[in-house]
Amino acid sequence: MISHISNLRKARSLLIDLLSNDIKKDELDENISQLKLILNSGIIIYVRYNEFGEYGYQIIYSPQKNDFSRFDNFDDKWEVATKPHHFHRKGNKYAIASPMLGNPTHDMPILIKYINEGKIK
Repeated sequence: MISHISNLRKARSLLIDLLSNDIKKDELDENISQLKLILNSGIIIYVRYNEFGEYGYQIIYSPQKNDFSRFDNFDDKWEVATKPHHFHRKGNKYAIASPMLGNPTHDMPILIKYINEGKIK
């Protein structure tokens, strides 16, 4: 099984490759298993993995309250076809099905596509 730190490093590498011209700052903190990317547009992306196979990809659009979207599998209370993987869409307190799997190679291109196409707003 791939470690959560390996997943975090892989996600960082993929995101830097996919967003090279759009990144203002990136911070990898392996002590808390978190990657933070600040884009030139002001969008902040957080990527987290833990040792239990859980992940979270959060996109913060602005400092305004609840101005974010998040893909994760941290809880399994959401009755969606992709359970426990789910998506918290901006402005909606309920979760919907998610295309994510917790695998950075699979998920990071999808995450960037969602951001670029504005699907998660």
